[in-house]
Amino acid sequence: MRRIFTLLLLVGAVALAWYQRDRIRSVWRSFTARDAAPQVASPALADSAQAKLASLSRDRERVALSQAEVQSLVQFRVASYLPKYIVAPEVTLERDRIRVQARVPTAEFPRMEELVDVIGFLPDTTVVGITGKLIPLTGPRVGLAVDEVTAARVPLPRGLIPTLLRRFGRKDEPGLPPDALALPLPAGASTAYVRGDSVIFLPHQDRGL
Repeated sequence: MRRIFTLLLLVGAVALAWYQRDRIRSVWRSFTARDAAPQVASPALADSAQAKLASLSRDRERVALSQAEVQSLVQFRVASYLPKYIVAPEVTLERDRIRVQARVPTAEFPRMEELVDVIGFLPDTTVVGITGKLIPLTGPRVGLAVDEVTAARVPLPRGLIPTLLRRFGRKDEPGLPPDALALPLPAGASTAYVRGDSVIFLPHQDRGL
């Protein structure tokens, strides 16, 4: 009897799916289209990301920002505060790393003996990139431990990273390694880290990873 009842249910489900096949196809296409469509940086997405960050103080829950949301904040909120010679800043998130790159005039590079030969081969404007990992710091800050600095996609000597960061304005802070930059956290956040293609912000009293 149980097998017969199960068989009847299966027959009924198949029959229902057949008669509703057009509707099911439409719903499935709509679902897969939404799932596949990549987010694109926009002012609206920047507003949404800011609203998420504002909820850290209010709701005290973790907040995840996608790469497109982070790029939207950089492009439509932060870029206007950067020096005018820094053009087209771009953020990439992958695994536990964050990469920031932008177009910079070669004339703005730090004047260092170790870079003379490198700069001589670069065009007037080149893409400079920094790749690193977010690390916790005390207070309302997070560190970006820099693994690599590139110019025109060519890695610069790793031993130059601390000197380069100082020339670009790095300041010493308690617990900050010499090859890392200190970055401010949004209000209500205790720390942040990269996971996959998102930045995760933890509220105060929640530092579990």
